[in-house]
Amino acid sequence: MKLILAGCEYAGKHTLGIEINRWWCDQVGEKFQPPPASHFHDHFVLPHIVHAEGHEHHKKLSESQILTLNPHLLEHYQRYQLFNKLTPGYCDEDDLFLMDYHIGEAVYAPMYYEYGKPGMYADRRKMARNLEVQMLKLIPDVILVLVKATADTIRERMGDVDSTPFPGRHAGTFFKGEDAEVVLERYEEEFENSHIRKKFVIDTTNISVHENLKEFATEIKPFINPQDWARIAGHKAL
Repeated sequence: MKLILAGCEYAGKHTLGIEINRWWCDQVGEKFQPPPASHFHDHFVLPHIVHAEGHEHHKKLSESQILTLNPHLLEHYQRYQLFNKLTPGYCDEDDLFLMDYHIGEAVYAPMYYEYGKPGMYADRRKMARNLEVQMLKLIPDVILVLVKATADTIRERMGDVDSTPFPGRHAGTFFKGEDAEVVLERYEEEFENSHIRKKFVIDTTNISVHENLKEFATEIKPFINPQDWARIAGHKAL
């Protein structure tokens, strides 16, 4: 399965992502490996350029040093991060799970990173659509899921660090609670404008992660490709 899970900070992407990972392993007969051995690549939203769990030997240094780059170099680095996943080593894998990826970059870069604004060099909104054109040639079965919650719910979760499996993940975020409405609107806009047609929305407001997972499992079924159905059937036949 090729999957992009995108959404505002505190919308619940990581919490849901762990359960999606667990569920998919059960479907195809793989052993679920809890974080850090997760399917999801979640290193695209600054300053978190390494995975939420793992790489502990250089995470703190990497995430502090990346912010010393000027916006021009930072833009180059982030472009590498995005297009690196559109290479055979990743696209040819049975599963490629991406967290936020180019959608998050299109939302956050113009707001917080000092590059990629409309009309600027490397306009991230335009780049997001151009990247999708290339992506759909390489992995035409990619699925986009927007994970969202209300702005008030987002702000409530910001004050409850115990509600996330990765409390340190939000510590250095650029996201501000007062920006919740704007950020949620921008994610919706990127979702609607995306060239990816296999897509749906999961709303985590006042709904448990287990209920969200059931919803995900139902919504994803029409988009599962024949190869993945064969993997599922092969496992279930054992």
